[in-house]
Amino acid sequence: MKPANYCVNELLKYSENNESIWVLDGDLGDSYGLDKFFEERPEKTIMAGIAEQNMVTMAAGMAACSARPWVFSFAAFLCYRAYDQIRVGIAQTGLPVTLVGSHSGGCIDHSGKTHQALNDIAVMASLANIEIWSPCCEEDTQFAVSNILNNNNPAYIRYPRESLNFNSFSTPIAKCRWLTEKCSMTFISHGYGTQLALETSAILESYGIHIGVIHVLNLKPFPLEEFKECFETVEKFWVIEDHVQFGGLNSILQELGFFSEKNYGWSTEWAGGHGSAKYLLETNELSPSYISNQIKKFLVQS
Repeated sequence: MKPANYCVNELLKYSENNESIWVLDGDLGDSYGLDKFFEERPEKTIMAGIAEQNMVTMAAGMAACSARPWVFSFAAFLCYRAYDQIRVGIAQTGLPVTLVGSHSGGCIDHSGKTHQALNDIAVMASLANIEIWSPCCEEDTQFAVSNILNNNNPAYIRYPRESLNFNSFSTPIAKCRWLTEKCSMTFISHGYGTQLALETSAILESYGIHIGVIHVLNLKPFPLEEFKECFETVEKFWVIEDHVQFGGLNSILQELGFFSEKNYGWSTEWAGGHGSAKYLLETNELSPSYISNQIKKFLVQS
């Protein structure tokens, strides 16, 4: 199941008792499970076609009339093609439109570089008023959707194309939380990067190296107090994210005065490419095996 399906399932639950929820799609619903919403709530759906700019403007107009529209498409088409409409119609007005960007980041199989959203967080975080959420599991989505519907703010939720294989954690759901035991060394991550961090942590654990994982679900506004509480035992940390190395989580942390040993993300000099997730991660020095080897070398040298 594609990760954005989690959001579709939550909206179906809420729409039973919330008539204000509408869903708009840019003709890609079968790529992230939105066709299920179309089948079960046809009266609350709009197929906007391959016209993302019009779709976002339409959603802003609906929100101005007290609706709660959720706009689905690939992250690249929402954040880039409809950027000006988001800037003017949503960010500047503060209208409660939620954008759901599937296929974010770099692992989009053979669709090619035009479909990759390598710097979507940088783009969206530069706009006023818009919340940014980056779930790593179904529980995260439940928490994010609930928070968004309980507030009246614009929001952007990003999902990868790749499946998220971790559906349940023992730690209480929060905007920022440990997914492992607390450690003096940790990875800090979000979204698909958290899956990479957990896989890297497991490899290092097999060598007797204990590095935990702090997952940040809500990137903007950044949950600083919750983060500080998580961070109090940390001496060294590395950021792993499915985003370019500039403008994402690592940049947010630097702005707040937290400096990583290294940020593992897509190079800002990489224009994108195509291939399996395994191939793209390995050729861009972002695979768990590569990162774990680099961490081992760092710890030996230090």
